[in-house]
Amino acid sequence: MKFFFIVAALSCCISNASAQAVPDLLFNTQKPIDIGLHFSIKEIRKSKGDSAYINNLLYYRNTEGLYDSLQIGIKGRGNFRMEGCYFPPLWIKLPKKQTKGTVFEGNKKLKLVLPCDNKPGNNALILKEYLCYKLYEVITPYSFKSQLANIDFTELRGKNVKHFQLKGIFIEDLEKMAKRFNANAMEQIKFEPMALQDTAALRFAFFQYMIANTDWSRKYQHNTKLIRLSSGDYISIPYDFDMSGVVDAPYSLVSLIGDEQLSITSVRERLYRGWCRSAEVTQFVRNEFLSKQAALLAIPDLLAGQLPDKEIKEIRDYLEEFFKTLRDENTFKQNIIDQCRTPG
Repeated sequence: MKFFFIVAALSCCISNASAQAVPDLLFNTQKPIDIGLHFSIKEIRKSKGDSAYINNLLYYRNTEGLYDSLQIGIKGRGNFRMEGCYFPPLWIKLPKKQTKGTVFEGNKKLKLVLPCDNKPGNNALILKEYLCYKLYEVITPYSFKSQLANIDFTELRGKNVKHFQLKGIFIEDLEKMAKRFNANAMEQIKFEPMALQDTAALRFAFFQYMIANTDWSRKYQHNTKLIRLSSGDYISIPYDFDMSGVVDAPYSLVSLIGDEQLSITSVRERLYRGWCRSAEVTQFVRNEFLSKQAALLAIPDLLAGQLPDKEIKEIRDYLEEFFKTLRDENTFKQNIIDQCRTPG
């Protein structure tokens, strides 16, 4: 009898776990999702930080190819893009009851990255930034999942409206990403980089060098988020890549570190900003990247049909320059080993 109850209890737990497992439909496909949004940019600019979410509707194309809608909350987020861009980046809050049975099920909150402005080529920049997220997903599972969106956006201007066809990127929430690893999301403002798990820290630094991005700080969590694994290890996860050389946005600027200008003059120039680690760990990560070269160089092909073939080839050639650096001992030493930063 006792055995029966144990088996029954285990069966119940397994059944409940299966019932609670929700397939992540939003991030498990490479096909862009079609959505529609109507809001006032002026109103969104007022809603930032601790501001309350603004009630709104999200229109989306369902699995049957028809448009449906759900109630959401939206507000602005970010710094540079919020202040310096025409289209503000968004937080989207998704009530659980509204998302059940939809492609958004399992997501309580999402970031939505929009183009900076409405100039020619704005959507191409979003597509290139999306590639950066996908590159990092190949490098490590400790990454934000992302999904492209085709957005039919109507800007409300009092009695007037203006229509835009935009590309956007849905980014999963930090809490959800941390939950995938049974980890805790850390909201510390300042964190010593040498306290990060060394292999993960080097993957982060090699990736930023690969895409030629210097617009980040792990110490002050600028364009990075931090999680703490159950093992006690700290992992830093990058996001926001519009200032990288891969994207090469017209508004991009070489980063300032404090009041000091970096030694490069263009975001297309690579500058290694990782912290020095042991020779063994550095060589391990170097070999790891080389082993993934084919997979990483195949990522630009995700945009076949969305970007011209010439631009896709240019991105692939730009990434190939990074692998040439990894393969050559002298160049690797000069551009990475000799450039790594030390505490103090």
